[in-house]
Amino acid sequence: MTAWAYAHEAQPPVPQDWDIIATRPAFGSLFVALAADRKCPHRGFFLGCLYLLAGDAVRTRFQTMPKVGLSALADEATSTGEVWVSTWAVRTRALVRSPESFEYEVWCDPRGLASTPT
Repeated sequence: MTAWAYAHEAQPPVPQDWDIIATRPAFGSLFVALAADRKCPHRGFFLGCLYLLAGDAVRTRFQTMPKVGLSALADEATSTGEVWVSTWAVRTRALVRSPESFEYEVWCDPRGLASTPT
């Protein structure tokens, strides 16, 4: 995944739903690092994965990722000092506090919050 992340002209390894296939809680820290790295040509994709990860966690009432794990990932994102992932952390904490505000298109669609990183 990291090799693809830094390949400038690389197409996704699968033509459809690559974000859904790739997004797993085990990759959360990697997504934070790649989305925070301004030298990563696919950082927007990884930011989208973070939004999908958070949205799916809240949507499933934390069956796909425990609340404590999502909270720790938000802390990790904040500690990077990078605005894209720090904004994700702020938005994620707000969603956890108000899960009724969840909207699939906003959190899980690449044209949602991931398209407005700050």
